[in-house]
Amino acid sequence: MTPRKVWMVARRDYVAYVMRRRFWISLLLSPAILLAIMLVPPMIQRYSGARDYAVVDHSGWLLPAVERRIAGEDYRKLLDLTAHASPQGLHGLPPVLADMAPDAARLDQRNRDALAQALVAGNPAPDNADAAAIWQHRAKLANWYAALTPEQAASVDRSLAIARYHRVHLAPGSLHAAVAQGNLYAYFVLPSEPLAANATFTYASHNLTDTDLRDWFDAQVSAVVQARRAAQAGLSPNQARLIGQTVDFGNQLVTRHGQTAATPAEQAAQWLPVGYVYLLFISIMQIAQLLMLATIEEKSSRIAEMLLAALEPSDIMAGKTLGVACVGVTMVGGWLFLILSLLSIFGNAFHMGGIVSAILAGISAWNIFWFMVYFVLGFLLYAAVTGAIGAAVNNIREAQPFMTPVTLMMVVPLILMVPVAKDPTATWARVLSYFPPLTPFLMMSRSGAPPPTIDYVATTALLLMTVIAALWGSGRIFRRGLLNMGAPPRFREMLSWTRQSKAPAATGRNLDPAE
Repeated sequence: MTPRKVWMVARRDYVAYVMRRRFWISLLLSPAILLAIMLVPPMIQRYSGARDYAVVDHSGWLLPAVERRIAGEDYRKLLDLTAHASPQGLHGLPPVLADMAPDAARLDQRNRDALAQALVAGNPAPDNADAAAIWQHRAKLANWYAALTPEQAASVDRSLAIARYHRVHLAPGSLHAAVAQGNLYAYFVLPSEPLAANATFTYASHNLTDTDLRDWFDAQVSAVVQARRAAQAGLSPNQARLIGQTVDFGNQLVTRHGQTAATPAEQAAQWLPVGYVYLLFISIMQIAQLLMLATIEEKSSRIAEMLLAALEPSDIMAGKTLGVACVGVTMVGGWLFLILSLLSIFGNAFHMGGIVSAILAGISAWNIFWFMVYFVLGFLLYAAVTGAIGAAVNNIREAQPFMTPVTLMMVVPLILMVPVAKDPTATWARVLSYFPPLTPFLMMSRSGAPPPTIDYVATTALLLMTVIAALWGSGRIFRRGLLNMGAPPRFREMLSWTRQSKAPAATGRNLDPAE
């Protein structure tokens, strides 16, 4: 093997790939698809219209109580919005909210929550001067809130309940037809005795896959019913609240550098290894097949014969593998740059700024280093196999039976990706990560709870030895396969080629009619 000749072939293949239009299309399209998967659903949810629903209340008291609770939550959000508004943001708020902003900013969270409930229930304002100042605006605030349309509410804060769900007033007899015709999304039926143990609550809709409206209204009704049951049992509101309060464990993130409280964004960033695995799968699957397709193309166009006249088969395969590996590094580097850049730019626009910041903070030089190590070794392993297949066959149709087990082997890590990411320290995950075809993927899946350094070193050494053996065997298959112009070999015959030290002199294969 001559390094100069290997480099010449690698440079030729690299330039040929990156100068193609489809390379740049793939470079731009893959991050675009990934970002679309991440950003389009929240964008659709953010800009979708409010769900129209109706309520039939046979109890006479439950629906008004639920509406007061809904208004109380919206008031709390509005007070929080005004309290945290910047001086520039105040200009975009309605006048009734802007007037309350200075007083709301001086209230703590507990007083704002109490004030929101007092404004809705008509109770006296909390014993606080700032709360009392806001209390003077209660009539103006109530009239403004009652007149809001879903579109107007969304322009203030899209998290408001009245911006997402809009109750309409229809006669009970017309509800079924309105839902069936698509004029109404759903309707609820509240029983006459909602406190009874066997009370039946009904939700009717033409779409039972989207449960957001049902879950939201269910939570509101459940809270009101529980409070009324507690009152009947003689419990004070504070006692009922204490009984219904759930236990909340604070998450602590343990790293090599210590232990800190984990934010929701940091918890989401724990799924970063899943992104690593997807990127590995897409890049290795796509780029390793380039070597096979290019070999088949050059073999069918007789370019391979001209290369064999000037170079050794080992030089050709080493050069083509190196060239495609450089293409892979270029493509993966481009993907990482584009994905991280676009997330940084558009993350805040879709209320993902905290998650994006946590993801960026979770990308360490240590993980990037091992990602590149496993990418290169994983690529070389699968490229050795696909390159040998491409040399042994004459067209894509003949390659499909050989590629099926290769594809299945690469799909296994995708199946195991989520279970391993959830439990990266499991014994079975550690054992499977020592199986070379799965090593690149499972080791990156385990990076959420960083594996011991010995696992990195040992699996890399085992994978490296496997890659050397695969390149040696595929080199012999490559040398023999380039000269095979007849029917595609059987798998057993390809294995026998690895034991042949010299290629045959003929450029064809004598076919036995019995084969």
